Amino acid sequence: MKIILLQDVKKLGRAGDVKDVAEGYARNFLFPKKLAEAATAEAVKEVEAKKAQEQATQNEEKKRLLELAHKLKGKKITLKSKEKDGKLFGSVSAKDIAAGLENENLAVPENCIILKEAIKETGTYDIGIILDKGIESKIILTVSGE
Repeated sequence: MKIILLQDVKKLGRAGDVKDVAEGYARNFLFPKKLAEAATAEAVKEVEAKKAQEQATQNEEKKRLLELAHKLKGKKITLKSKEKDGKLFGSVSAKDIAAGLENENLAVPENCIILKEAIKETGTYDIGIILDKGIESKIILTVSGE
């Protein structure tokens, strides 16, 4: 019996997949738990259209992230912080860097900013940014005292 999965099912497939399963498995387990529905021609067309829409959305998002990575490449930002003798009172975090990039009209989530260690001194640092799998960039951060 052909079915369309409505949710991810372990060892069977992901939501939206069209699978061929035993009729008893479908009627006694998948259908009552609303994990799947019968694969009619109309339902298959609807699922394919939905998958095409999702793929287009993913491509659009990837294109946007690639453009952002290109804009970020080699970008120099400066953050000012209170310091004494080159040592900062506190440290510069990913949240501070994200806010500095936001001031430059570059929206980067703070969880994408990779800090190897806390920045506790003034100076210049190379900061890695991983926007998505395979989409990376680096910026140059200058931390100066007030």
